[in-house]
Amino acid sequence: MGRKRFRGVPSAEMVRATVPTEADILQVRTLARRARLTFEALCGLYARRAASQPNRGGRNCADMRTLSAMISSNLCLYRDKHIVGPVPGVFVGDAFNYRAELIVVGLHSHTQAGIGFVPASLVSEGKPVAISIVSSGGYLDDRDNGDVLLYAGSGGRPRNGGDHHADQEFEGGNLALAYSCKYGVEVRVIRCHDCDASPSGKVYVYDGLYKVESSTYSPGESGREVCRFKLVRLPGQDPLGSNTWHAAKNLIDDLNSGIRRPGYLTLDLSRGKEAIRIPVCNTVDKDRSPLDDTKYIARPRLPPPRLESRRRCCGYRASASSSSSRCACVKRNGGGGPPYNADGTLVKGMPMVYECGAQCACPPSCPNRVTQRGMRHRLEVFRSAETEWGVRTLDLIQPGAFICEFSGDVVAAGASTDWDGYVDPRKFPPRWKEWGDASAATLPDDEGPPLLAQCPTPAYVLDVSKRRNLAPYICHSGAPNAFVQFVVCGDESESCPHLTVFALETIPPMRDLSIDYGIDQ
Repeated sequence: MGRKRFRGVPSAEMVRATVPTEADILQVRTLARRARLTFEALCGLYARRAASQPNRGGRNCADMRTLSAMISSNLCLYRDKHIVGPVPGVFVGDAFNYRAELIVVGLHSHTQAGIGFVPASLVSEGKPVAISIVSSGGYLDDRDNGDVLLYAGSGGRPRNGGDHHADQEFEGGNLALAYSCKYGVEVRVIRCHDCDASPSGKVYVYDGLYKVESSTYSPGESGREVCRFKLVRLPGQDPLGSNTWHAAKNLIDDLNSGIRRPGYLTLDLSRGKEAIRIPVCNTVDKDRSPLDDTKYIARPRLPPPRLESRRRCCGYRASASSSSSRCACVKRNGGGGPPYNADGTLVKGMPMVYECGAQCACPPSCPNRVTQRGMRHRLEVFRSAETEWGVRTLDLIQPGAFICEFSGDVVAAGASTDWDGYVDPRKFPPRWKEWGDASAATLPDDEGPPLLAQCPTPAYVLDVSKRRNLAPYICHSGAPNAFVQFVVCGDESESCPHLTVFALETIPPMRDLSIDYGIDQ
């Protein structure tokens, strides 16, 4: 079978991928997550460099620079294959901030073209077939109700948008979609939505596999000839990711209006102790234990800060967010600059993150007080038939974003922790090492590694049997979407850090939060 290059994608074979066992699913999910973590780390690195050199001019295409670096370092998945059907490690409902990320995980093959296809030379019938599309509703003739998508083909208008000025033709991706219809080849559908919470202003949601049911050619609403395709979602898949986004928005609107839907036990588990209300939902059984068995405590009472020493804090001058910061608290993070990006996301996981504290002169709005400002995302405690109680997000959570903090009664570390009533910080695996790690891609001018201090083993455990917040309801996973990061504020003791939770990946609405409790070790 012949080989040829097309549109920047290396010569590759056409394959279908199968993932037969639970262990295999975990393995490929880990591979996909690792690739996305590398992408996030590199993208953040390029963005910080651009922010530190505002007078250089030109576009800051951090995502495209990241993609180029990952291709050069052979870090993109499945570049040697054209996968037909599901992509291993990518789940229906997964969300991506950049189209470049779709290429990194093998979901789509182009940064601009909406149709990804296999060239004729790699298809036994000698005709090209489409295997993925990105639908953004950019054409007048696009129609979409979720399970049925009326998709106008590509071409006939300027690349940067606008109305049709020429007829479309059955060539390239349009021709490939027509042959996917003829040969019954399913197509992956990724929908693009406007999203203020995304750094790109867009979010790309993978919505599963569709069958190209029909292909026609006729005048469109612009008067020009348009290639029209009717795609119908295949049955038996997880719920449509884009529909889940709309359902989450409607739920938030109801909750904000004080409407308690059936199955909701309360609209606020915290009873005003958190800045954002935490609803509790149980549509499985009659269990009410989050309301009846424990008292809500927003933050643990850790030992007070030492009084004998006081570091020179930033006083909320610009230095706290500067790479050349003079803030003593920021300097404790290893000399690599502030621990947080301008948007409040964590730059890199560390054994300990040092924030400004109670004795510092800076106000609560200081950029080095991210976790102290409390929750910023809408979270919900819910009853599940699989995990009993869990926590899911109603918002899109960006990777590296602070989610919440574990809270309970502080107990000396000598206590037995062999039952579920304790959270033992000594047992959390160092998942923080995975966040912000760009070491897989070697760059000639890469940032040097920060000088990370050796921190003492935590000297306490949290008793959550009588008092807790929502964090202990977060479920365990061997491939988690969040991680525990130790944080010390000001002159607090390093042996009693805050147990904070940060996002390890982009977490879409209505997805369960999960961390690694060390259960599998």
